[in-house]
Amino acid sequence: MGVGHAAVALGASRWAPRVNAGWLVFAALLADFLLGIFAALGLEQAHIPANYSTGHYLTFTFPWSHGLVPLLVWGALLGLLVSRGERRAFVVISALVVSHYLLDGIVHVAGLPLLGEGSPKVGLGLWKNMPLELAIETALAAVGVSIYLSATRSAARWGVVALMLILTAGTWTPMFATTAPSTAQMIPGWIGLPLVFSALIYVLDRRRAVV
Repeated sequence: MGVGHAAVALGASRWAPRVNAGWLVFAALLADFLLGIFAALGLEQAHIPANYSTGHYLTFTFPWSHGLVPLLVWGALLGLLVSRGERRAFVVISALVVSHYLLDGIVHVAGLPLLGEGSPKVGLGLWKNMPLELAIETALAAVGVSIYLSATRSAARWGVVALMLILTAGTWTPMFATTAPSTAQMIPGWIGLPLVFSALIYVLDRRRAVV
């Protein structure tokens, strides 16, 4: 799932009005950022199924970035870093980090571990019906953006809308891919997209006026 994570983060801005939405988006994308870091270290990787040209999805070995228990720890750490002692902010940020597991658990083919690589893995496999998954994700993006727009009067909110449209379009691109990139080719995107996208949202959200 791509834009769906950012959509949940923007929607959460309603419940964390004092936290810049850039931090919320980064929290929701933290698992992918960590995937890039751990993949660069050789600890995690992506695998290309034999039916990729028709299925358009990957499988992964990623216990440290996408395991449920590790994400609970990562969420608590980021929550402590960003919330500055505000309980609601801590809860929202931590929950957004863990929400990555829940959303990916719906779309991934069984492979998200509860703890380590040898632990039970979950995944409902909605990716097996990629058009439906992408349509649901696009609808989720529309809902998240709508909630965000209702929470701010800032003119910069339209920049956020534009970024979400771009990310939504990017989320659809695997649908048309017949050859998957290697893990090494995907690492810059895993690391860079969460950083760049959340930084842009951060800049645009600096003057948010809470309704």
